[in-house]
Amino acid sequence: MKEKQKKPQRSSMVRDTLSTFGTNAFGALLSLIGSLVILNRMEPAVKGLYNQVQTWGEGFFTCLGFSLNSAIIYYVARYKIKNTRAAIKKLTVSIGFLLIGISAATLAVLSLAGPWLPWQPFQNTPWPYLVSIVIYSGCSFLFNILMGVLRGENKFKSYNIINLIQKIASTAFSVMALVWPTAALQVGSSIGITVALSVMAYFCARRWSGPSEEPAPADDFQVSAKPMFQYGLKAYASNLMTYINSNVGNYVVQGWYGLGIFGLYNTAFTIMRQVWILPEAVGLVINSRVAAMQNDQDKTRVTQLSCKIVMYATVVCVFLIAWLAGILVPVIFPKYVGALAPLQYLIGGSIFIAFSKVLSNSIAAYGRPELNILPTLLGIIVNILAMVWLVPGMRYNGIALATSLSMTTQGICSLIIFCVYTHTSPVWLIVPTKREIKLIKNALSRK
Repeated sequence: MKEKQKKPQRSSMVRDTLSTFGTNAFGALLSLIGSLVILNRMEPAVKGLYNQVQTWGEGFFTCLGFSLNSAIIYYVARYKIKNTRAAIKKLTVSIGFLLIGISAATLAVLSLAGPWLPWQPFQNTPWPYLVSIVIYSGCSFLFNILMGVLRGENKFKSYNIINLIQKIASTAFSVMALVWPTAALQVGSSIGITVALSVMAYFCARRWSGPSEEPAPADDFQVSAKPMFQYGLKAYASNLMTYINSNVGNYVVQGWYGLGIFGLYNTAFTIMRQVWILPEAVGLVINSRVAAMQNDQDKTRVTQLSCKIVMYATVVCVFLIAWLAGILVPVIFPKYVGALAPLQYLIGGSIFIAFSKVLSNSIAAYGRPELNILPTLLGIIVNILAMVWLVPGMRYNGIALATSLSMTTQGICSLIIFCVYTHTSPVWLIVPTKREIKLIKNALSRK
């Protein structure tokens, strides 16, 4: 009887993972179609202006959002929305106003004090784009909160539909660059799409096709804002450092080499991120699923299997993407041939960061997000030391190599910490067993 209860859970988890991966993969294809237009019509400096709004907007959201969405996923998955709704509303309003105020003040200081600073990221940025950064960061914060609720409720169908609509709409506006190849169109459309989909996510979060899920009897009580915020702070340190570790190269290139080189480097970074499609899909699903499990052995078993699938698939994707980029970019995007050099250095670290994207989500789902701090901290240290050593001789290619080395460090360290915490041999995260191979075949063939 016990075995019969486990099968639907496995099946739904595989279904949600495949659905999320399929959505992300199709979204990546749509992004490629949009890039065919943008990269051919926009000069690197114009694209850099658009990328600047995205990069700084996401940066403010990550740095000032205190990982509230991570806390929401865990608490909604475990205690359900009926017990967390009031705390979510309170924290969203408070942190949202704080985020907007601090981001606006930071941009004002950096833009006004720019002539006296050695690092000048906004030297050639018109003020409307600075305002757009603040708006974009606030909209992204709200959107991610609502999407976090959907993930916590395991509403991956709605979650994936919204993500798909976002990709389709973004691609449509990218195609409009054939007529209006301006950064203003892309920035305005990104903000408008985020606002519209936030409304859609809100109604999806409120709607249930049947009776709403009930928490376990031991977890059926109202959750206050304090423990939710405390969990967010534990996840915040590692999430913030992960963002810095992965994206610091973008900020350094923009400040030191200007918008033109930044447009090339960001293109290489965007191509590299396509390797993360499967690891991020698995991480999204595993976080809420593992958080809802009561048995630690089941949590470990699911993580082990997921890690193996992700590792082997990522290795194949790395070589495939690097090969295709080398063939297609010179032919289709001749203006961006300069992106191939940093891409060669960035792509290697993607194999190892795949471990971190799965294992860090699993560790957070155990209720111990603070364990993810050490891997990200070591990654940042390696990143800084490598930049100091490599940049004088390799320029922005040295920044790419430093980022790759830091991602490698973070991935390996995440694997070690998970093994120590769960008393798991590293072999079980790499080598599949006969039982797991049979399970995968059954899951994929199940209708």
